[in-house]
Amino acid sequence: MAERKALSVKSSVELTLRQLRDFVLSEPVRRGKGRVAAWRLRFRLAGKSLLVLLLSHGRRVPVASCDVLLIHPSRKSYEQGRKAALLQALRANGLHIEEFIEESDDVLIRARQFARPAKSVPFLLYWHAAHAAFLLRRYQAKVVLTERNGWIVPSFIKALRTEGMRVMHMAHSVPSGQSSRYAYFDYDYYLMFGRSSYDYLSSLGEAFGECCAVFAGPYYLTDQKKTVLIDRSSHGTPRLLFLGSGPDYEPTESYQQYCKWVLRWLEQHRDAALSVKLHPRGHGKPWLDYAARSERITILGTDETLEQCAGRFDLVLCGYTNAVLDVARAGVPFVLLGQGEDHFSVARYGLPVSVDEAHLASCVESVLSQPEKARGRLFEFLNYHIGHADKPLESLVHSVRLAANGSELPGLRLSAPPPGYQ
Repeated sequence: MAERKALSVKSSVELTLRQLRDFVLSEPVRRGKGRVAAWRLRFRLAGKSLLVLLLSHGRRVPVASCDVLLIHPSRKSYEQGRKAALLQALRANGLHIEEFIEESDDVLIRARQFARPAKSVPFLLYWHAAHAAFLLRRYQAKVVLTERNGWIVPSFIKALRTEGMRVMHMAHSVPSGQSSRYAYFDYDYYLMFGRSSYDYLSSLGEAFGECCAVFAGPYYLTDQKKTVLIDRSSHGTPRLLFLGSGPDYEPTESYQQYCKWVLRWLEQHRDAALSVKLHPRGHGKPWLDYAARSERITILGTDETLEQCAGRFDLVLCGYTNAVLDVARAGVPFVLLGQGEDHFSVARYGLPVSVDEAHLASCVESVLSQPEKARGRLFEFLNYHIGHADKPLESLVHSVRLAANGSELPGLRLSAPPPGYQ
């Protein structure tokens, strides 16, 4: 009986990995890049697999035991330090944490961070399997906590792991059609912000994996809210905050265009004041130039977080960014700018969106004239996106601690459609 069960589990794992291989190889076709791109992907994967087959031979790996292995998605993510509060809280709860940084392929090769998998795996995915085998040998963890979207190594950690280990994925954004990487969710537990994330992932027609969805986080918000709301009647002058975009979107025509909308609105409303919070990695264009020509435009310093400064303003102007969740949690209404797809279901909650310059004035006025009504809609919007907005960090720590202790977490089952399903 036990032998038959073991064979059944082995067969199920092998089938899952073959389906994963097919999912990976079909991605170029799914994204409209054609079959030539698909064949190029095959050759690239084959070359990497051959290389790793040689690198993983006779590899001796030192072992470190821990409760939780946190795998940072990149060197940049690690150096940003945004998970410092999470790590501190996990350690304060008595958990032994080890950290691993996912580097570029060149670094992985030089460091020989690969080992021979103990089980048969699809050859074209041998790179990922051998890296998973290395992580499992290097760290004997109760919980492997990942963050990198679209990274298929967790499937091989699940396939090669010892009994009792849990693979948890921690969201750092609300999933949307802006990236195809969200279509992979093969974990034991997916720690996502809230219901909107589950609804989106459940709606995907082409995806891979299955997991238990647990609402927790985000890790970059503190449990103790640092926002102090200032009564508008105490200052009279409308105070607006504009959120600058990052380096990828900052040079685009659409961003530069709605920056001009805001500037012209400010010129027409002489009683208003505008502050701009630049993106940490942005270059400040065009706002540094605008601020040099206008006394009513203030560039905020970098020593204050959005959470800390948002309460001084009557409303926030911004494009489609996860920062709207920070603003919503702070209790400050916002107006979205631009014609992008409604990734955050803003229209569902009647929140204002200015799709062109002509609508900006009425959108701003709708908030300033009825602030309490705007905040009520904002509260509903926030609860849809973040299930534990009051204690985001505590909810994450609680979930990880339960998994490390071997407990099952309550949640919603999330499964990709069967292969070939339309």
